[in-house]
Amino acid sequence: MMVSEAPRLDAGVERTSASRADFDRFFARHYRATVRLLSAGGAHAEDAVQEAFTQAYTRWSKVSTYDRPDAWVLRVAVNRMLNERRRLRRLDRNAHRMLERDAIEPAGPTDDLAAAIRLLPPRQRMALTLRYLADLDIAEVADAMEISEGAVRYHLHEARAALRDRLAEDATETRP
Repeated sequence: MMVSEAPRLDAGVERTSASRADFDRFFARHYRATVRLLSAGGAHAEDAVQEAFTQAYTRWSKVSTYDRPDAWVLRVAVNRMLNERRRLRRLDRNAHRMLERDAIEPAGPTDDLAAAIRLLPPRQRMALTLRYLADLDIAEVADAMEISEGAVRYHLHEARAALRDRLAEDATETRP
């Protein structure tokens, strides 16, 4: 959906041109401000705001009667973001559990790596899992872990250093 235009959801919904124009003005006036308000929520903010305005459009005959329809849209967008954060948190917990399970232990030459990862503190292990196994970027990892991007970078740095040291020790111990 383009940022500059209102959601187009006319399928099966009859709107008068007056209510359509009213919504279009509302959208043009409040969309960017709502995105800016929620932009600290990360990459999902704009999607949440778009979905909230889509909901407002489908219920415009009721939402337009509220004292502050913009507050309603903001609340819906915040709820969407919170739901997404909860979903990511559940994914984190599941990824964390998977790393702890011995049944998933890799076979062959990566046994040392799996053992070294299991020895990492939980936050470092979670950051590594989300960044490199789930392929999330730093901002997404920060949102999922509910920490700052700087903290994510710190945990990743510490985890890589610990793995490097541990694997180097293992390599020197196995040499004759």
